[in-house]
Amino acid sequence: MDLGRLVERLSDPAFYPERTRTVEVIQTHISFIFLTDEHAYKVKKPVDFGFLDYTTLAKRKECCEREVTLNRRLCPDTYLGVVELRESDGRLSLDGPGETVECAVKMKRLPADRMLRRVLGRGEGDDDLFRRIARIVADFHAQTVVSPEVGAIIQTENYVGTLVPAATFDFTRTSTDLFFQRHPGLFARRVREGRIVDGHGDLHLDSICATEPIRIFDCIEFNERFRIQDTAEEVAFLAMDLDFHGYAPFGKAFVGAYVKASGDGEVLRLLAFYKAYRAYVRAKVSSFAGDDPHIPADARDAFRTTASRYYELAAHYAAACNPQRLIVMCGLTGSGKSTLARKVAELYGLQIVRSDVVRKELLGLAPDERRHVPFDQGEYAPSMTERTYGAMLERAAPLLRLGHSVILDGCFIRRSQRRAARKLARRLGVPFLLLECRTSEAVIRDRLERRVRKNGGVSDGRWEIYHGQLAEYEPPEEIGGDERVVLDRSKPVEELLHELAAVLPAEWLDAPGTPVSAVVTQGQAQTR
Repeated sequence: MDLGRLVERLSDPAFYPERTRTVEVIQTHISFIFLTDEHAYKVKKPVDFGFLDYTTLAKRKECCEREVTLNRRLCPDTYLGVVELRESDGRLSLDGPGETVECAVKMKRLPADRMLRRVLGRGEGDDDLFRRIARIVADFHAQTVVSPEVGAIIQTENYVGTLVPAATFDFTRTSTDLFFQRHPGLFARRVREGRIVDGHGDLHLDSICATEPIRIFDCIEFNERFRIQDTAEEVAFLAMDLDFHGYAPFGKAFVGAYVKASGDGEVLRLLAFYKAYRAYVRAKVSSFAGDDPHIPADARDAFRTTASRYYELAAHYAAACNPQRLIVMCGLTGSGKSTLARKVAELYGLQIVRSDVVRKELLGLAPDERRHVPFDQGEYAPSMTERTYGAMLERAAPLLRLGHSVILDGCFIRRSQRRAARKLARRLGVPFLLLECRTSEAVIRDRLERRVRKNGGVSDGRWEIYHGQLAEYEPPEEIGGDERVVLDRSKPVEELLHELAAVLPAEWLDAPGTPVSAVVTQGQAQTR
């Protein structure tokens, strides 16, 4: 049957076997809901979004039956069953004679004035309400444990450049990808410890009715992958929706109560990551609705505006789960800064821009080609050095915009070079950190002599270069506070990594509190 004709018939109060004064019609991107005085009838649209396929009557009926079964877990007295819409001699009826042309989920109508959004809108919400919701969700999760893989951000690419700026999309995707890559142990442990559940999948303000008892309804039935998830993801969804609508304090109360009821403190570590993902889910749903031709134009515009706000919120959370840094190495040649820079980049998953590599690329030279020219001449003339440092910043900027943290591996012996790097960090809103490497002349001389004998290295550093730099070195006294760390490079790298763990973001490590030496070993294994 034509969808428009079906909607017209079900919008008529005279169609229903029960007496009803009115029929209220609610439309989403995937369904029509018809509200009579006592019941709600949900009819699924014949749409295919890839993750959801309602294109045949058989598929819609199967999903209706699954919706009833799944939602009875949290709302046993609300979901009454599946009814068939049948047509005979041009007459449509509910479970009457004739051919089945459509099906619908039949529910008891929940009181509109007790829907959570309306309760909060009247200023009637309180922390106790969200503590009760948290206990219900925690008890539900304890009964629905499974072991699937964790989901990922998908299907938003179509809206890049329209509803979400390309830079925002790229930043969010990069930041969440980095969090996932940096914490393989955390996610594996979540699966191992039974923190993956067959949950609700769509826990937000419009799926909770603050009746007595509280009813959580309308779970995901059309795609198991969206419903089977980490418990932290489910918690993050409602917390994110509360943030979005201006109820962040209630979100904190809900999360805190859930952690207490479930005993799952790791939820707090995962909250920003999953909030970013769930903000994207809401953005995607709003984007689809903004493209739906069955929805009035003014409503589609409102959905598009909402989608853009959710995309922005997702980027905000992505920044929280992926704190960025622009790290500048500083020190004379042979001070060990490049070795340290490489180890830090490997351990924390950072991008590294090396002055030696950039300089040779600008000159069209191979990275391992040795050029023993005098200090301040040829490719090491001041003009070429400034060009090199400028190119390093040009390469760092797009990486930072994408969400990466960057190490600039160079000597940075001049204030002007450091000032330019600091200016870039300020302009992009990224915290700046200078790692000043110091060691004795004896250690430096030994390193440089060994480097000259070694084949295949990138650096052209030699003893005479060191003395030339020493004469022109401007100590970084202009940088202080938490933007500068002085490191004794005569110490082993592992010891310095321990020192740096105190000043670099804990979110970069797989498990805060884990000995850095253990993480170093793991990181080295992963990069082989």
